[in-house]
Amino acid sequence: MKQKKPIERGDGDMTNYAMKNLEKLSVSTIPPYDPLQSFVRDNHIAIKGLKGKRLSNYVFGAKDVFKIKGSTWGNGHPDWLRYSQPDDFTASAILTLLDAGADLVGKTICDELCYSISGENWHYGSPLNPTDTRRLTGGSSSGSCSATAGGLVDFAIGSDCLGSVRVPASYTGIIGLRPSYERIQNDGEAPYCKSMDVLGFVASEKEVFQDVASVLLNEDPEKGTFTKLYVVDDAFEAVDSNVQEAFNAVIDKIGTKLGTIEHIKIAEEGLEYWVKEVFQIVQGYEIWESYGGFVNKYRPRLSPGPKDRLEKASTISRERYLEAKKKKEEFRQRVEHLLSDGAVLITPTASSVAPLKSASLKEIDRLRTQSSHLLCISPLADIPQLTLPLLEQDGVPLGVTLMSAKNTDRTLIDFGLQFME
Repeated sequence: MKQKKPIERGDGDMTNYAMKNLEKLSVSTIPPYDPLQSFVRDNHIAIKGLKGKRLSNYVFGAKDVFKIKGSTWGNGHPDWLRYSQPDDFTASAILTLLDAGADLVGKTICDELCYSISGENWHYGSPLNPTDTRRLTGGSSSGSCSATAGGLVDFAIGSDCLGSVRVPASYTGIIGLRPSYERIQNDGEAPYCKSMDVLGFVASEKEVFQDVASVLLNEDPEKGTFTKLYVVDDAFEAVDSNVQEAFNAVIDKIGTKLGTIEHIKIAEEGLEYWVKEVFQIVQGYEIWESYGGFVNKYRPRLSPGPKDRLEKASTISRERYLEAKKKKEEFRQRVEHLLSDGAVLITPTASSVAPLKSASLKEIDRLRTQSSHLLCISPLADIPQLTLPLLEQDGVPLGVTLMSAKNTDRTLIDFGLQFME
């Protein structure tokens, strides 16, 4: 692993708002002191991994949506924590990481009920963005990405439906993977959206990321090679022109490696259609199936964003849901055919760099809507999506996304990480 640089804390004129390269945490029965506000305190748990294994020199954090025996999950809401029984088993992925030698140093904060991508939590506070503390961290796996980007842990796991790993990874300048659907076991995760939710992971160093990938993903079912780069024009059309222009050089660099660059549109109907008429319908219906009983029984105090989305989710009919599921399958088959000859898709991960916390709600909502057009592709198609910190704007990271055919996760990682310096 690389030697860590001194902590970046500013240069006296308040122009440096980074909080990176902090001291790595260790296993303790006491909740960690973390200046990034990344970890939960009420249900803290830490466990040593086995010695002498591949991941034995690493420490990690786990988003507080996974069961860990000896604790109770919180799912970003104090009432969820209050009314949940103690965890009766430990999620398979966490056991796998512990058996591979990694030390779990704590559970990380997430957005309220994971129903947001801002990274903010009214109940527990909002983890800081280590690249620029004035900016949003992104969510819902905000604590996992904040702790990783700041150096408190070597890697972390989270969950991802509409960007919950990918957005904060992009905003904080780390490597993140939303794997192929059902590629990594996510038993022991708080119920959410069964058709599209997956367990993802992040790391700031490519060597660490590869080691974790080898443990969680194993080998791809079939060996393959990539043959061309598809620039997804309708994804780039969904973002502002300055983001489009920032990608020119990286598109040429990656495309040159493959030998062929082609421009395509992945959604003739428009990505907005696939967000509103398919993704949000499937997600909303299944989330209400997961949360409706909790909301109706305990009447939890909800912040405006999650409250509004849950109210809308509760009105989706089963007929509309089943129709959206059929359309999702049509999209999946379309993308499967598109990628069957070894193509790689490139898009921005999110629609912009991390917005400033001082930005207006109107601007944040605009960027969120743009991002949804980019983020819906991989969950609708069941394919892996790798986000890489290859670009910067305004002195902060701008994530680059690569996607490939289902269950080519390891091949995609090997290909993408070669572009990391």
